Amino acid sequence: MKKKLIIFTVALGLFMSSCEKMIEVEPKNQISTGAALATVGGYESLLNSAYVRLIGFGYYGRNFTLMGEVMSDNVYTELTYANGRYIGQNVNNVGAQFDIWSAGYSIINEVNTIIDNIDGLNDPNGQSKKAGLKAEALALRAMVYFDLARVYGYEPVNVATAGAGFNLSVPLRLKATAGLPEAVQVPRATVAQVYKSIEDDLKASIALFPSGASASQFRLNKGAAYALLGKSYLYSGRWAEAVTAFDDAMNTANTAARLAAAGQYVAAFKLAANTESLFEIVINPTTQLGGVTGNNESLYSYTHPALYNGIPTFGGQTVSDELFALFTPGDDRKAMIFQYGGTSSVPAPLYNWSDKYSGARGPYADYIKVIRYADVLLMKAEALAEQTQYSAAAALVTTLRANRNATGVTVPTDATIKDFIQDERRRELFFEGQRWFDLKRRGLGITKPAKTGVGTIPATDFRLLAPIPNSEVILGLQKNPGY
Repeated sequence: MKKKLIIFTVALGLFMSSCEKMIEVEPKNQISTGAALATVGGYESLLNSAYVRLIGFGYYGRNFTLMGEVMSDNVYTELTYANGRYIGQNVNNVGAQFDIWSAGYSIINEVNTIIDNIDGLNDPNGQSKKAGLKAEALALRAMVYFDLARVYGYEPVNVATAGAGFNLSVPLRLKATAGLPEAVQVPRATVAQVYKSIEDDLKASIALFPSGASASQFRLNKGAAYALLGKSYLYSGRWAEAVTAFDDAMNTANTAARLAAAGQYVAAFKLAANTESLFEIVINPTTQLGGVTGNNESLYSYTHPALYNGIPTFGGQTVSDELFALFTPGDDRKAMIFQYGGTSSVPAPLYNWSDKYSGARGPYADYIKVIRYADVLLMKAEALAEQTQYSAAAALVTTLRANRNATGVTVPTDATIKDFIQDERRRELFFEGQRWFDLKRRGLGITKPAKTGVGTIPATDFRLLAPIPNSEVILGLQKNPGY
């Protein structure tokens, strides 16, 4: 085997108990493929490194989970609490957008190394693990490309309308780059090409994943892969295929995730893992959030007022009045919102705050729910409604609302259920990173909270796409329109 250098970081912090834990490895900086990939442990180490990158503050550890709520209509950034956090994003300043490029492509390069090499692994002690590791690597590559595609490009259904014919997505790098001599600039692929690659990877991973509801919710698994496949179909307007994939995702043969019972919505978010999670990401405060900087940058800190429960924060991301008004009395989900204000340092009025990141496992240590059963259920309802199967869609939404004690409202069984489902997604998934992408993919534009004074950002506004990093533009990548 030709010797190459693989550079990767194995961050500490993904420690779980028994069968749910990551393989624990010593941090490594530079090792050759001959040493790193000669045993199954080397591949496990590399895959762990890729997972760890997901929890960075610029990715799922904060921005990808919360910033879309701020840039859309679920959050109002209160300046007296925010300490400068998300000020530009809340009023949608030019360039105040997601930036997951570096983290995304670092993950992709690590999993590419696994995908390229693991079939040739000749470790007698690791043969039984090869298929599962490759399945996770393929699913993780698909998930990251899906995230990149949603941030930097339009959706297949929006290229001709919201995108005004702009059909470029992100570069497809499907082979590992071991070092600078192999780093060749790749042009941006089209939206269709990236979504086809996502589909291919997910189908390949599903074929390799074992069935069984006992799979860890802290690792990508068969149920999560089916959910991602259905979601990519939903974004592509392939409604019937989406329904089939969502059914497979929720099948008890592929996941143990189920809707929390009535009265248990809040409690489920304090569990590890949430009973509804098909896939969630672990945060370890000692290793990831150690020191002042880490604490200030966490999801808890961003979504709670200063010294609430005596814990220092840099909060300011409050529940918008428009979101709060969507809840009816008795809805379990409304219990995730609390009022706070009027302290000696910050006088009245009171503000509404989200407690989804409650610090129940310790300050700043909330796990990130990436794929949740209720999300899959609502996406299936949406795909049914798009096929005019309104009664079937309404039955799913009614089931969800019953499990949330959200009574007294009749779910429509005509075309108006499409709008109802989107409102239900706001009630169910607020502060979980879905709202920006729901509005963008449906070409609805962004009607900002009244307190921002911004008004409505049309679906054709160039700010709906994040700017391509300047370092990539200098190397020849085409900019997004407007930048």
